[in-house]
Amino acid sequence: MSSIVQLPSCRDNTHNAYWNNETAKPDQSIANASLLPALLAYVIAGGIASAFNILCILTFVTKKNLREKYLLFAVLAFANLINTFFMFISGLLRRQMIFANQYTQLRSTFECLLQPGPHLQLLGGQLPAVVILLMDAERLIAVY
Repeated sequence: MSSIVQLPSCRDNTHNAYWNNETAKPDQSIANASLLPALLAYVIAGGIASAFNILCILTFVTKKNLREKYLLFAVLAFANLINTFFMFISGLLRRQMIFANQYTQLRSTFECLLQPGPHLQLLGGQLPAVVILLMDAERLIAVY
């Protein structure tokens, strides 16, 4: 019978960019507790703004005359929905990380990309600007 050798994982190496007691002390949640009200405001603002964006999208989509006349406004509301959903999700996840004592944990780039925040932030941050640029181009074409 062969014995299986358990190799140490990359998390066992204290010099790696991963969480361990040297890079993130066990009592870090106490030090980061002052961030909790700001992150709660992020969750509340993101949730309320997401609800209003959904209401705007439903209004534009359900009314035929609004859908034909204000299509770019509906797309802008969708782009803002992605941005506000990012606010909501990032506030929730960061609060959860503080409660789990992992907020100041060092992570690799790949571990960061496994979270939904960077993707939503990238899309939600750029899409509204592109839609506004398209709206301005449409206005410029309409004038000339």
